[in-house]
Amino acid sequence: MNLNNINFILSFGLFYILIWIIQIFYITRTNAVWNRIQLTLILVMSYFYIVMVDVKFCLCLVLVSLLTFFCGCLIEKTRNKWILIFGISVLIAVLAYFKYFNFFISSITHILRMNRVTLNIMLPVGISFYIFSALSYIIDLYKGKISCEKNILNFLLYLSFFPKFTAGPIVRSDYFFTQTRNYKGIDYKGLTIGIQIFVFGLFKKVVLADHLGVFVSDVFRAPSAYNTSTVILAAISYSLQIYFDFSGYSDMAIGISRILGFDLKPNFNLPYIAYSMPDFWKRWHISLSSWFQDYLYIPLGGSRKGEIRTYLNLLAVQLVSGLWHGAGWTFVVWGMLHGIINCVNKVIGKRIDKLAKAIDIVITFIIVTLLWVVFRADSFENALQVWRGMFTIHTGINQPYVWSYFAIVCLVGATIAAVIHSKKEGCVDAKGNPVVNGFYPLLDLSKFGSLVLFFTFCGLTIVLGYFGNTAFIYGAF
Repeated sequence: MNLNNINFILSFGLFYILIWIIQIFYITRTNAVWNRIQLTLILVMSYFYIVMVDVKFCLCLVLVSLLTFFCGCLIEKTRNKWILIFGISVLIAVLAYFKYFNFFISSITHILRMNRVTLNIMLPVGISFYIFSALSYIIDLYKGKISCEKNILNFLLYLSFFPKFTAGPIVRSDYFFTQTRNYKGIDYKGLTIGIQIFVFGLFKKVVLADHLGVFVSDVFRAPSAYNTSTVILAAISYSLQIYFDFSGYSDMAIGISRILGFDLKPNFNLPYIAYSMPDFWKRWHISLSSWFQDYLYIPLGGSRKGEIRTYLNLLAVQLVSGLWHGAGWTFVVWGMLHGIINCVNKVIGKRIDKLAKAIDIVITFIIVTLLWVVFRADSFENALQVWRGMFTIHTGINQPYVWSYFAIVCLVGATIAAVIHSKKEGCVDAKGNPVVNGFYPLLDLSKFGSLVLFFTFCGLTIVLGYFGNTAFIYGAF
């Protein structure tokens, strides 16, 4: 289920018109009646999109949803720790079976030098995201942070809500159920805001990320065939590709949600201006990073049990994060390297001086880019080939890829705009220090000039877009 697919866009448009027509038809009914009908339609639409991918994926989701719902009801009623343990164990077992069983069997047979064995196990779309949502729900219930959701339709919608289903963001249950319980339906304001955010994300995906992906794939396939500068440019291009791809999906999901009357929190906040690795993870895939902090790092003891334990906890979290991203040793090593650098950052601490901070931003981007090579590579050998191509002076194909430079200009321009906007708005952190936050450049579509700008941007997105490989990178996780 790709949000940038023309079939999806057309079907969603028809679905929205249906909701709008029914809303007018039921205008004389009570809000509660209409809101229930509308939420039910959104639930039906969510399952429709999943069934269109594979009906077996839908069956897996239903079973996980029902298990989590009834576990939640029993936990609130009995506060029995064993029910929580049972629920967590089953959810993790489901994720482990579908996502990691082949990886485990393959690794064992390789170590024992046996014939490699693989089973034909499907990987249900979105399973990493809805399993983590389910886990946070029953854990928060047991801790008494939230109350049990008694309406099973609302709960089914929580795990299946189609904008966030394929690649997040991971929405906490209390935040989502607050919106379903106080749902007000669709409106013109939500439409105008949502459609702009959606197109903004679509531009990131089809104009920037997908064009970059063509170049990155060519170079990573045979890095030794290209000269040093081209390999370096390809590594930088992948850093940009994965950012524009994933943040583009998040923007599209947020935009569609706003159109439907839901408000999802931003999942990225200018990660490439991070001055350290911990700061990077506060800005990259925010919903996942906060999930690991709340449900793994803090329960393990966080930074409360001494320095050695803190470093071990950081390593454990990053190792699990690597495994979450993919069932492969390259992901494990990628996570461990991030964990080690996080520990080093914690020892060094952060520097406040502006010049030192600017240098730290450059250093952090370089480190992140080098680690993305491991993430992207098909194997360790492939990663070493790319690194070797980056750090040895050699001749080969020279390809100054235009879209890479265009993407860099877009990223720098957006960052400068964010700096200006943040200063104008007086953005500060919890301690009152000035910060730079990303924002959506929304237009007032009630004005003619704004409509011209918006439709010009839509036209440029269509004309400049690459419509070959449309799959989202994080859709595979």
